[in-house]
Amino acid sequence: MTENHCKNRGRISLNVGDDVGPGYFDDADRIEAVSAGVQLVNALRRFDVDFDDISVSRVCHTCTVIEDPYLVVLGNLRPTEAVKMAMKIDEYAVEFQRLSEEVKSLSQPKPK
Repeated sequence: MTENHCKNRGRISLNVGDDVGPGYFDDADRIEAVSAGVQLVNALRRFDVDFDDISVSRVCHTCTVIEDPYLVVLGNLRPTEAVKMAMKIDEYAVEFQRLSEEVKSLSQPKPK
């Protein structure tokens, strides 16, 4: 500690520590949540589904029992938007199921 002398006030101790860099403000939990959000957005975009209002938000531990420090928030959807997204995902799921069954049928031995 370094001491500073002030007139008529006595000695004041000043904490002198190491300098910090930009990494001091890094938040590993937030970085992890953002990474998860990026993965989710990219996976959904492969199905032509996009959440415009997706974000990452810090959890308020005084008003919730959620233990995670951050949440990936999908935003607000109107019911019609939710139905459109569900229909797109369902279309891909039906096609995937059809292709899966086709591959299974091709890989089974032919009857003699």
